[in-house]
Amino acid sequence: MKYLKLLFLSLFILISADGFAKPKNQNIEVFIKVWGFLKYHHPNVAGGTINWDSVFVAHIDKIIVAKNSKGLNAEMAELIAAAGQDKNMEVAPPTGDIFTTNHDLGWLEHSTLLSQSNKSRLLYIFTHRNRGNNRFVKSINQTDYSGENTYEQMIWPTAEYRLLFLARFWNAINYYDPYKFITAENWNRVLTRFIPKVQLVKDTTAYHKILLQLAVELHDGHAQLWGRDDIWGKYWLPFYITVLHDTVVITHTNGGGGIRQGDLLVAINNEPIAKRMARFKQYTTSSNLPSLNRHLEQLLLSTPDTAQQVTIKRGAKTFTIRVSNMLITQRNWQYINNYTANDKGYEMIGKSIIRVYTDQNWGKNVDTIKALMRTKKAIIFDARSYMDNDAFYNIFDMFLPGPTPINYDTKIMPDEPGYFKWVLSPKMGGVNPQPYSGTVIILADERCQSQGEYTVMTLQIIPHAVTIGSQTDGLDGADSYFPMGGGMSISHSGYGIYYPDKTPTQQRGVRIDIEVKKTVENVIKDEDVAMEEALRYLKSKGLD
Repeated sequence: MKYLKLLFLSLFILISADGFAKPKNQNIEVFIKVWGFLKYHHPNVAGGTINWDSVFVAHIDKIIVAKNSKGLNAEMAELIAAAGQDKNMEVAPPTGDIFTTNHDLGWLEHSTLLSQSNKSRLLYIFTHRNRGNNRFVKSINQTDYSGENTYEQMIWPTAEYRLLFLARFWNAINYYDPYKFITAENWNRVLTRFIPKVQLVKDTTAYHKILLQLAVELHDGHAQLWGRDDIWGKYWLPFYITVLHDTVVITHTNGGGGIRQGDLLVAINNEPIAKRMARFKQYTTSSNLPSLNRHLEQLLLSTPDTAQQVTIKRGAKTFTIRVSNMLITQRNWQYINNYTANDKGYEMIGKSIIRVYTDQNWGKNVDTIKALMRTKKAIIFDARSYMDNDAFYNIFDMFLPGPTPINYDTKIMPDEPGYFKWVLSPKMGGVNPQPYSGTVIILADERCQSQGEYTVMTLQIIPHAVTIGSQTDGLDGADSYFPMGGGMSISHSGYGIYYPDKTPTQQRGVRIDIEVKKTVENVIKDEDVAMEEALRYLKSKGLD
């Protein structure tokens, strides 16, 4: 009987504690949302006349200890009053070609915590919101957060400031991330889960891991935590890998150590590779599976140890050896990226086909390559790389019969938080009565990301071009960086990229006409299945 009383008492304490903690977190959650709403909508705050971060820090402790709805709403009323009087004229909804999917004030309209009086005041501010410049965010090309205080010296922030950094980031994404609407989890629930995480974390390493997990929640391959301590160690195993499904193939080695190209990596320090992958996935940002695998290829080999045991499978034989690791700064990025390229930027295939590599210095050889392309019956553009030279776009006048747009962007409207403007890209090419009439093939796969994917989209405006390969990384666009204190920032896609028919590329990748999926055996044998398919396609048209 005494045991049962103790059991019931323990259960009562646990239920009571949970019942107490949950309202506290709900209070913090609604406070963060109201604070962020005022930050971007209220003319005085968005205009930069108030140190709004200081207001957050001054109020957060009172919000945490508020015992009931009356106390919470009294603090909310003070927060709204701190923003000052709103003297703006009433603002009409934005007009024109506007992307509205991301805009959502349901949390405000349907809140059960906010009083009707506070709701009415906030909705009034929305209809009389800031016009013109916003101190905290602007649009140059991608979204620019340079108006934010960076808190460079705050290496280990107190709980109040950790909540502030969470609040700032969550609201920036809520209103200005072009892809918030396709994150795998409702963004409101992300806030709910991360409030106790940042409150209760005990040290900087654990805190940095939480920030990594926060970046992962965007499901955006552009989302990375920058400027952090080296969480996973400063060493790197002495080889390079390709991750395909649950299999890890060694593609290049630093020589020695008994490891060969084509070996399968089975375990590291007796930890099965599948278990290691599962452990690291929660810290690995990605837009889709190819993007996840590409980022895992870097993370899996990081280590704090100067030497490790690795278990290798070669054919039917499995064995374990000890290897000496190299400094992570000594990695060969050519082997990590594994881009397709050569010294000239092109190669001839027979007499009638030219293979053109997009990852080249086009400023030096664009005229030579254009002259060669004009003489060939078929062109294979090998775009499995990251093309970062704008001179490449000078080739398009020979392919297009007239000016042609590449894509639509969705770009932020700083004074319309949550709304985005559709912007059609400038048109490529000019009037050309005799464009190139040969066959054009584009090769694309997981090595195409961001600018690499945009290169493929640009090539795809060539009439009758055929894209062969597999799903690309699905993170088209450019990075924007949000400061998280202590010299750190979290990046995300700074504007949206869509095809001219407004089909998205984020998470999906670019369009593939003929899909070719490589197998583990193809990777082991270093077989280029997409190139082989391209040559088969051309042969079927009488070209070889």
